[in-house]
Amino acid sequence: MACHYRFLFALALFAGAASAQNTALTLSNLTFSGATNSAGQISASGTVTISALAAAPVPFTETGTSQIPCGGTVSLSQTLTFNGTDSLTLSESFPPNCTSGNFTINTTFTVTGGAGAYSGRSGSGTLTFMIQSNQVNGAGPFMGTGSGSGTLSPQMPGVAPSGIVPVYSTVPTIQPGEWVSIYGTGFAPSTFTWNGNFPTSLGGTTVTIDGKPAYLWFVSPTQINLQAPADATTGSVPVVVTTATGSFTSSVTLAPLAPSFSLLDGTHVTGIILRSDGSGAYGGGTWDILGPTGNSLGYPTVAAKAGDSVVLFAVGLGPTNPPVPPGEVYTSAAPTVSPVSVLIDNVSVTPAFAGLSSAGLYQINLTVPAGLGTGDLAVQASVGGVSTQTGVVLSLNAQL
Repeated sequence: MACHYRFLFALALFAGAASAQNTALTLSNLTFSGATNSAGQISASGTVTISALAAAPVPFTETGTSQIPCGGTVSLSQTLTFNGTDSLTLSESFPPNCTSGNFTINTTFTVTGGAGAYSGRSGSGTLTFMIQSNQVNGAGPFMGTGSGSGTLSPQMPGVAPSGIVPVYSTVPTIQPGEWVSIYGTGFAPSTFTWNGNFPTSLGGTTVTIDGKPAYLWFVSPTQINLQAPADATTGSVPVVVTTATGSFTSSVTLAPLAPSFSLLDGTHVTGIILRSDGSGAYGGGTWDILGPTGNSLGYPTVAAKAGDSVVLFAVGLGPTNPPVPPGEVYTSAAPTVSPVSVLIDNVSVTPAFAGLSSAGLYQINLTVPAGLGTGDLAVQASVGGVSTQTGVVLSLNAQL
């Protein structure tokens, strides 16, 4: 008989083709003022409104040096950095005996900085400054105005090579209905988590697998956790990640089985020890978290011993009877169609139960046999000739 626990732990990789539209970057209300020195150098400060980034004026830095002919035009290459703290610095020199006139500086600029989907992105365009001065060759005040336009490229989504895997796994093969992680960049401007309602859009991000919408659990700038939709297809299928700034198409192998243990950290299997005597640290005394005895994982865990009833958690153990469709709450017990076997330190252990106990989450119930080693021992489950990831361990205490 299955015991029902929900043990989905949130986790914390680029290949394929991307597409997106650049966003127009309009600079307006550019005003500055300052003074020339005796060498004919101008320095000034000011603000500019950047409509692609903010509604309010955003300070920026702009630097460049060139000699401007009297009443003429000069072209410069500049860099503007938008970080909310810098001011405008403009340094130009004028030839001797140039005492008045209008001067135009055509500036080709490169933009860095920005916020949200534009954070750390770059763009280009042209600024035109009109400097009006009655005393440019010598100390004196001046006024300037300017405007500009260009494009700013947003952060586009990208999926890492082999970056679509069962949760906690590194094998790019997944099962319909399985909990899956996608690693990459540009998935969202911040972190979003579902409220248990199996959304197909989260934080403005959607994912389709073989053209079918996936159910999103967690979205961050670099990771998406989801439940794969139902699908009878096997083999390579397209995976499309779409955000507010564009889309990225990758692929993954879809198979009937894609087993993977859930992990507490990088190596320790996620599991619990059932406590019928009420001595457990969790669940009102009904269970302990399986792991090295102590707090080395950041919370209390206990190593199992011979005779303990243990529940291990996994994904991708294949079809069940009855079938459980993805995208729905499930709180019963559905055994796997194919038998599941477990090896602990290369010793075969037959589970009392293996099957789904909640949406996409399988549990394996077993009793720890006598005669095993102690410490962190290798553990692996197999179903239909396919095994869970290597390098996973189960913690055992000395035998009593």
